[in-house]
Amino acid sequence: MFGMAGETEFDLRFRLFQIPVRVHPMFWLSSAFLVWNGDNLLQTALGVLCLFVSVLVHELGHAAVIRHYGVSSEIVLYFFCGYATSSHFPFRKSIAVSAAGPAAGLLLGVIVYLCGRFALPLIPAELPEVFYVWQTLIFAGLIVNVLNLVPCLPLDGGQIMAACVRQYGPRGRSNAELILKISIAVSGAVALWAAWCSNHQQPFFPFWMFSWLPVKDAWLLSLLQPDPSFNVFFMGYLCATSWIELSRMRSWG
Repeated sequence: MFGMAGETEFDLRFRLFQIPVRVHPMFWLSSAFLVWNGDNLLQTALGVLCLFVSVLVHELGHAAVIRHYGVSSEIVLYFFCGYATSSHFPFRKSIAVSAAGPAAGLLLGVIVYLCGRFALPLIPAELPEVFYVWQTLIFAGLIVNVLNLVPCLPLDGGQIMAACVRQYGPRGRSNAELILKISIAVSGAVALWAAWCSNHQQPFFPFWMFSWLPVKDAWLLSLLQPDPSFNVFFMGYLCATSWIELSRMRSWG
């Protein structure tokens, strides 16, 4: 999303299920920025650890499917997120690779949520950090991965959308332009929705989206809301980058 991460002498390297993992220093800094609490540095450290686990599981989903298709892959955690190095795949395999990351992240969120529903009542009230870890892992696993499925570039949802347009849409340059137009329209609409929520103090995800769940679950999950102001900036940035790319493409024509 923010380009390729160059190697540094401060990178953390290890292997997970024989998949090489590299963590760029900017991952730690950007994660700390997202969860920073100057009054509780322990909570900040736990928040960074939760983001590390969530992003790693997400990228592990991508890398596992890539390797399943016979291509080597390295996981790199970088600015706010990460990526798994890959290759070009045909349509169905491309969809599977793009969907595997959000699927792994969502599965993590569901598992953590279900475990917490049974275990948290047994945790002493003097340990609020346990509830914070539970809540942060659910947010990173469920909410962030749902947002990652929004069909705009370069999110995984955008990659799935682009693969579908290339497979079923017009050929040639019109194909690439349509992908960018969809990305601009969707990211712009989400940014406008986030701005409206911010101005009217409304939740980004309305409660009715959770109403199909049992009441207690719906109430708990509806409290885990992304920051509308951040999404105005983030989706606005994605909209702008797609707009610039479309303008550049047209100027070359």
